[in-house]
Amino acid sequence: MPLGTAFNSLRLLLKNLNTNTSTIPIVKKIDQDKPFVFPRDETINFLSRSTPEKEGMRKEYIYSFIKELDSDLSIRINRLLIIKNNKVIYEKYNHPYQKDSWDCVFSFSKSVVSLALGVLYDEGKVDLDIPVCQILDNEKKIKKRKNRQITLRHLLTHSTGISFNEMESASSYKWVKDYFNSKSKFKFGSKFEYNSMNTYILSVCVEKIAGMKFEQFCREKIFDRLGIAKTYFDLSPEGYFKGGWGLYILPEDMAKLGILVRDFGKYDGHQIISQEWIRMMTSKQFDSTKYGHSLDYGFQVWVNEKLNFCTLNGMYDQNAMIYRNSGVVIVTCSSNNEAFHGSNLFKIAHKYFASKEEGVFPLCVNEGNHEVKNYDNLLYYFDYINKKEYKSLTKVSHTCGILPLLLQNELGTYVKGIKSVSFKKENDDYFFIIKEGEDIHHLKFNFKDGVRQLLTMYGNVFDVAVDGRFILSGKGEVYLLIRVFFLEYPSSRFFTIKFGKNANAISIECSENPGLDFVRSLIEIQDKKTKRLIRNALNAFNHDLIAGKIRNIFAPTFVATCGDSYNLTTYNKIKEKNKKSSRDD
Repeated sequence: MPLGTAFNSLRLLLKNLNTNTSTIPIVKKIDQDKPFVFPRDETINFLSRSTPEKEGMRKEYIYSFIKELDSDLSIRINRLLIIKNNKVIYEKYNHPYQKDSWDCVFSFSKSVVSLALGVLYDEGKVDLDIPVCQILDNEKKIKKRKNRQITLRHLLTHSTGISFNEMESASSYKWVKDYFNSKSKFKFGSKFEYNSMNTYILSVCVEKIAGMKFEQFCREKIFDRLGIAKTYFDLSPEGYFKGGWGLYILPEDMAKLGILVRDFGKYDGHQIISQEWIRMMTSKQFDSTKYGHSLDYGFQVWVNEKLNFCTLNGMYDQNAMIYRNSGVVIVTCSSNNEAFHGSNLFKIAHKYFASKEEGVFPLCVNEGNHEVKNYDNLLYYFDYINKKEYKSLTKVSHTCGILPLLLQNELGTYVKGIKSVSFKKENDDYFFIIKEGEDIHHLKFNFKDGVRQLLTMYGNVFDVAVDGRFILSGKGEVYLLIRVFFLEYPSSRFFTIKFGKNANAISIECSENPGLDFVRSLIEIQDKKTKRLIRNALNAFNHDLIAGKIRNIFAPTFVATCGDSYNLTTYNKIKEKNKKSSRDD
């Protein structure tokens, strides 16, 4: 990794850990913003619908699988499809997610890059073992001569050992140059080390070989033939598809890609990609379980050859899980706190669908419930805060915003801090109004199914749903919970408003899901050098304060007041009261 990029990465990490100032980009943001959401009037080419019985499965068996997922509180599936015989036999959309909002599928995108490369392979335009620099025509620009020997096969199997990774890319706008001028940790092709920047270079290669933009090529050669009508591709600062992540696609269309891979490149009777490529793609190329993963790796796909299983997998468990023995494809759009595939989702799905025949075991009868109950009898509490503006008092509010921190980092878009919040009720409509920097956002919500709306922030347009809940703590204290669900992402922002004895003061906790548990899982799978970088950043703080710092990063809490009667003494009393309440809870 170039020294300047490493320094910028450390600065960015330190800024994220500092809750006294707003987090701002280290390098100038020059890549595209997200200008729109999935259009409401867009035609969706739905798969056929059927029932489990018509497709040779018992509905009780499917329901048992669903109940077992729901009973595991570590699994948070937002949208789920089960496909058999190319028909959806079960679908579920948990509150407030919809079928007409696409999903940002993160590393699921890698498998799409592999499929695109497969088309070029079938056309005889690809040799997996020639140096990539010959495709990119950048051999003379690569200072590290060793890196001139990187091939497409090395990229496909994540066996380059290149140190320039996703973390460093957030602090660079010359990804191709920084990639090839970074150090390699081992001999090419000798080991497996997951790195999304390998896939980025693959996507650049696809464009160079095809002579057209990746999105156009993918649409003409694959998507149009599958009936995938609308997608969105996020671009790098250099204008190429990010490859390792950045695809937005409907769950329905994720299922079509799963069917294509399950059937060895055939869809609706047409051979779109050769059986040869799909077999290589879904066969074990590296024993990645030796490196801490629960599945092995093919060509940009995770595999378990013993179970005849593979999955197109993205962060937080965005999946098209393919069980060739049973013919079942399962699509999940989830908010699990998992970087890869360590959740119980895979264990439970393997149990039900890895075999050709239905398993013989007691069917699950207990069903969990992730939903938060609203206490309707407490709605009058809104009268206490209606039409009042509360201004933030503490510095920690500088890092708070409607966008969760993880989503800020994923988008390279950072908030300007909450200056004030206010509340308003007009007839049956409720509004949570946030002043963030100089921008004012009116979030309309209700205490039932939520209100779906468009939210424009920092050049990006988001499809969101907002609801409210009055809840009780274990000590009987009344809290107002306002939830902002970013329907295209796994991320949600929760505002928990605690009422003090003084009607002119409130405490606001800005938590997010996924959050700290995901970061912990992500750190565990990093290489030693990245772990050392994180450890050095943490050492910049007093060790006694680290626990509090971590909490302030992912669940920052600040006090906001209105009126002239409020003073610092009252604020300190509420602050101590909230600390004690948190310890008791």
